[in-house]
Amino acid sequence: MTDHGSNKRLVAGFLAALADAPPGQATAVVARHCHAGAVWEVFHPFDTLPGDAVAEAFWEPLKRAFPDYEARLQVVVGNAYEGRDWVSAWGHLQGNFAAAWLGIPPTQNITFLNFGIMAMIVEGRIAKAYVLLDIIDVMRQAGFYPLRRMPGSPEVWPGPPASAGGPIGAHDGETGRNTLRIVREMQTGLAQGEQLKDLASARGRHSPHWHRNMNWYGPAGIGSSRGQRGFLDYHGALFIQAFPDRTGIVRAPDGPQDAPGHFIQAGDGRFAVTSGWPSLYGTHLGGQWLGLPPTGRRVEMRVADWYRVDEADKIIDNWVIIDVPHILAQLGLDVFDDLRYFADRSLPRWPQ
Repeated sequence: MTDHGSNKRLVAGFLAALADAPPGQATAVVARHCHAGAVWEVFHPFDTLPGDAVAEAFWEPLKRAFPDYEARLQVVVGNAYEGRDWVSAWGHLQGNFAAAWLGIPPTQNITFLNFGIMAMIVEGRIAKAYVLLDIIDVMRQAGFYPLRRMPGSPEVWPGPPASAGGPIGAHDGETGRNTLRIVREMQTGLAQGEQLKDLASARGRHSPHWHRNMNWYGPAGIGSSRGQRGFLDYHGALFIQAFPDRTGIVRAPDGPQDAPGHFIQAGDGRFAVTSGWPSLYGTHLGGQWLGLPPTGRRVEMRVADWYRVDEADKIIDNWVIIDVPHILAQLGLDVFDDLRYFADRSLPRWPQ
């Protein structure tokens, strides 16, 4: 029988070891905790990285930019899905931003990077990992936010209250099954397209699952909101207006692990997580979401949701990380190329 508590400690220890490692030692940390053939999927612009490249391509540049960073995990979930053992966590990588990262100029001050990881565990080591990053928010904190003013709050996401439990080494599969059931009932019953135009109808669809004072924490470009009305005003209605045909991807039974759709659906205590790479498709037909004019392009969306359900079985917290740079790139906006010119005004826009 899988010891999910031990798997959670493995991933938490891996992240702590990476944070504590001196420069140049990330390769050794990865080798101690991961299988040699592990594959890494990291939010854009990193994308797919083999295990023998992930240290030099991702972890070492992160360490150079944030040399004193620490990984403060807020939610850690462990369980099995589709016959595979998973650990999922979100939290903040926080530290002094001391050197440029992805072209973002450093602030020489504390910076909070919303961070998530999904790690598939095989025989006590990480066999595959997905890394989720709110890069646009680092741009915002550095003074180079590339989008229109976000409708929701840009403030740092809080973690769950201390009373919610969920220690890293513990595992509560029985409560977790009920938590995941509630989350999946909510997801499969979400209002669609025209239904969201009727606020009362949309709120009625949410009310069996969501706490009336629900907290929805969204990435930079969207922001966070409180209450069902806040969620609809600051994200839900805007997203559906932009992608009226948005469709969740259904995975084929016994299909490959890397197929589109949810590769993880896991509950642990009063927390649950779902994520896909991608988990949604949609056609960009409206301009309200992120403030971009409609392009008519069909895009895929890499999304992860972590949930907390209260003792009355209401969803009260939902932390969401979306690969916004990946969506923007599909819509024709390269925020990293633009950043080069904003960060260094001496660069000419026209070829010499």
